[in-house]
Amino acid sequence: MEKSSEWKKTTKKYIRGVLIIEKPWCDVNMKKNTCTVNKILYRKSDLLTGTRYIFSVMLIMIICLTSMASAVFADSGDDKIISVSLINQDADPAIAGDVVELRISIENEGSVSAENVILELVPKYPFEMVPGESPIQEIGTIKPYLDSSDMKIVKFRLRVARDVNEGKYELDVWEYEEGKRDKIRVEKTITIDIANREFAEIIYIDKVELVPGRQTTMKFTINNVGSAPLRDLTFSWENEDDIILPVGSDNTKHIKYLDVSENIELSYDVIADSNAEPGLYKLLLSLKYDDSITGEENQVSTIAGIYVGGETDFDVAFSESSMGEYSFTIANIGSNPAYSVSVIVPEQKNWKIGGSNTAIIGNLNKGDYTVASFNLQQSGSPSSLEQDGKIIDTGGAKNMSATRGVIPNDATDMIAIEIEYTDTMGERKTVKNIVNINVNSEMDEKFASLSRTGKVNPTQNGITTTQWIALGLGLIIAVVLYRKYRKKKLK
Repeated sequence: MEKSSEWKKTTKKYIRGVLIIEKPWCDVNMKKNTCTVNKILYRKSDLLTGTRYIFSVMLIMIICLTSMASAVFADSGDDKIISVSLINQDADPAIAGDVVELRISIENEGSVSAENVILELVPKYPFEMVPGESPIQEIGTIKPYLDSSDMKIVKFRLRVARDVNEGKYELDVWEYEEGKRDKIRVEKTITIDIANREFAEIIYIDKVELVPGRQTTMKFTINNVGSAPLRDLTFSWENEDDIILPVGSDNTKHIKYLDVSENIELSYDVIADSNAEPGLYKLLLSLKYDDSITGEENQVSTIAGIYVGGETDFDVAFSESSMGEYSFTIANIGSNPAYSVSVIVPEQKNWKIGGSNTAIIGNLNKGDYTVASFNLQQSGSPSSLEQDGKIIDTGGAKNMSATRGVIPNDATDMIAIEIEYTDTMGERKTVKNIVNINVNSEMDEKFASLSRTGKVNPTQNGITTTQWIALGLGLIIAVVLYRKYRKKKLK
């Protein structure tokens, strides 16, 4: 079905300054010619405003493009267009405190060769040139741009400040012709990415010696020597021989946060096996943390040595006295052997020493004992003494064990004994003891032993068998002499 020709036309007309465009639309599926008219209305003022807006935008774009071209490609002539750009950097991102290598490209996009070209870096914080590196490089002649082979690449090495924060930092690059640095040059600004490095170290162990069987506190110090905070650290240590073990906790400790340049102490209570042979033992130390730059787990592994052994301890007890000879029992009650042991009676009041005051007894293993004897003469017999501000009764004391301390000036039943020895580390050590001596209580003990057994035990402290024989002979002689005297008197 045909439509009337008057419906096929699009009409335009102005009504009171308004442009009206009429477009017919017909429904061909209808049996009758039923068409509608779409009217599009435009005001003249709207058309003029739109035209001006489009023109302004185009003008601004032209100005911007012209400015960019003049800033980037300025040179001494219109036919030389020098382009400078950063190709890459190594490392990427640069790490605070480390060296970064920059690869900068320079090319001539003009039609005439550029002669005597100079490229210069202008470093500022946080960048500085690596010692021995120059910020100025002579490029020479750059041919007109034909293909990528005409591009020249220049390398610069810079050091990044250790204390810089993570982020992006600008670096100026100048290009100019030799001799025209202050007249005509291209100034290019490139951006360098910088990240902080996380790094920690185990810097200190406060113990280098452990005495076997003795509980000791051992401290490890962890230090953040990087330029970024550390989070979620795990520290552990291990002795492969299981000679040194932690007590009351396991060997692993966790650190939640450690700021830059800070350190933290980790304490462990440890014991070395009492049966351990003296010597140097190896500790394996491990510190793990995540690297925020690479996302990988970093592990600091190191080895520390700790010596098991060292000093020991002694107990001294009075054993017996006979004809001015005093014997003392020396026992190694520590956890280590003692070498080149000497027992010394130092010069002191109330005791006189006859002969040598030193007895050399050689080596003494832990748990072993020996006897050392000296010729001594005792003077004075006070019944009490003052030690550390307290009055101590000694008249009936039966304790023969050694005590630590200083003998009061008026004490005659106490004697100082010194033991010198070489420990397992080769150091000469001295242990001082004060020994109680009570001859009266020993006599009582001897007589009690004699009445029970009918004989004197020669190994007991006090009067020996020889002394009893001598006493008996003396009594017999006294009786004989008394009888002779009495006979003479009767005559």
